[in-house]
Formats: sequence, C-alpha cells, structure tokens
Amino acid sequence: MGSEGYVTVTVDRAAAARKVNPPAIALMVVGGIGVLWHLVSLVANLLGTGLQLPAMAGNDANAERALHLMSGGVGILFAIIGVATSGLIIFGAMKMRSLTGYGLALASAIVALIPGASCHCCCFGLPGLPFGIWALIVLLDNNVKQSFS
Repeated sequence: MGSEGYVTVTVDRAAAARKVNPPAIALMVVGGIGVLWHLVSLVANLLGTGLQLPAMAGNDANAERALHLMSGGVGILFAIIGVATSGLIIFGAMKMRSLTGYGLALASAIVALIPGASCHCCCFGLPGLPFGIWALIVLLDNNVKQSFS
C-alpha cells in the first residue's frame, strides 16, 4: 500500500506565533482596561456612590432613572460579571499567544465582540469589537488553527 491520496500539511508554528501575537496583546489590553473599569465600578457601588455620570443624564428623567438603576445591587452584579468577562478575554488572549487552548482563545475573541463585555469606559466597549474581529480572522487561519497544541 502506498501513500497515495494523503496530503502532507506542514505547520509553521513560528509564523503562526507571529500572526497571533498582535491581536492577542490587543485583547489583553482591552481586557485589562475592562477589569480596571469594572473594579472601580464595583468599589463605587459597594461604597454606595455608583458611577453616576451626571453629564450623561443631563435633564432627561429616563436617563437619570437608568443611572439610578445601575447603582447599588444591580451595579455590583454587572461589575462582577464585567470583571469575569474581562478576565476571560485576558486568559483566552494569553492562551492564544502561547498557541494553546484554541477553544478558549476563540471564546475570548467572541466575547470581546460583545459591546460592554470587556469595558464600558472607552466608547462603551467598542474597542473590543475591531480587536475581536481581528483575533477571529487570525484564529480561523488554517496554519494558525493547526499550530495550536
């Protein structure tokens, strides 16, 4: 029996590592900003002040009610969820950078796409969107996918 019909695929791990490094670092930065923001929000809500941004509310009664709702218990819950999702983004990006844990790296890129999952401060989480898309494009590259151990 010969080896006809089999295709040998060579995997260039060094090229894959160079390719995943920039989007992984970008996701780590976005996740780090998100962790810091949500920790500040958590402390503010625990102290009873919340992150009340009066400039956002202005004279709009509905906006003021929404800001009031987001303080206290609900604000604490959202801050804890935000720390967890931002931590997931960081951890998945670290796995992506080391070319281990493909599923976790993919999940981290997808979570970064959700506005507000990583951080609410920088234009309400929008910086995670382009970096999440970039990470997904890189992760779906065939050589990168096969380079994960």
